[in-house]
Amino acid sequence: MLAAFRGLPRILLIFSLVLNSTLGADTGCDDWILNGNNGVCCKRCKSGNRLVESCGRDPEKLCTPCEPGTYVIDLKLFCLRCTQCIGNQLTHKPCTISSDTVCGCKEGYRCGNHKCSFCVDECKVGEEPTEERSCRKCPEGKFNDKTHSMCKEWRKSCPDGQTLVKGNVTSDSTCAHLEETKPNTLPTGTKPNNEQTNKLAVFIAAGMAGLAVLFIIATVVAYVKAQNKTEKKPKNNTPDQDHSDESRIMVVEQEDCSFRHPEQEQGGSSESINTQDSESKLIV
Repeated sequence: MLAAFRGLPRILLIFSLVLNSTLGADTGCDDWILNGNNGVCCKRCKSGNRLVESCGRDPEKLCTPCEPGTYVIDLKLFCLRCTQCIGNQLTHKPCTISSDTVCGCKEGYRCGNHKCSFCVDECKVGEEPTEERSCRKCPEGKFNDKTHSMCKEWRKSCPDGQTLVKGNVTSDSTCAHLEETKPNTLPTGTKPNNEQTNKLAVFIAAGMAGLAVLFIIATVVAYVKAQNKTEKKPKNNTPDQDHSDESRIMVVEQEDCSFRHPEQEQGGSSESINTQDSESKLIV
């Protein structure tokens, strides 16, 4: 009977520990083991709690939460101060009692390490980052076609039948067939598209200029002809007037002639009468 009473406190302790873990208290120990002195030893504190004592009779007093502005990870005796994002950094995730602040970088910058504890300039295509936290152009024989990465070596050889075309800071060397690199690959009498385009543009411009000149010349000639016709118009009217005058004179002469014929006829008849009279007188 006495043995049963002696074991009661131990039973009550275990019951309270189970109850606390079931209720999910925010403070205290999260994982513990029983020791031989009617107590427990904490193996892991609850999230955001630091270890106060390794072993004791009350598991809730073995761990305590971190203060605001601090955090703790794993089983530690003290909390750490939260990281502050400054300068070119941005806060992606704020600090909690169980995790530190997560920082990022502003546009145009990149994290300088895996923790992003500082930011560096973001290197463009054709550049690479340096240990001095700056960017430099890819050296001769290397290229970079990605942002903020290291430059790579150019291709150095090609399969048989192909020639190597030199690369630049943003692109690798390429391989091409030998026929494509010969200068006389185009048919005789043909020129590259650029030259043909330029020549066509010159011909079009020359044709338009010629049409403009012809239009100007035609306009001047038409104007001169119009002026000449205007100056000659009074002179052309004089012969018409002379012809009209001659026609009038001829009409008048004809009229005179027509008026004279009756008189001549009358005169002829009077003469014949006088002649007859004289003959009759002679007969008498």
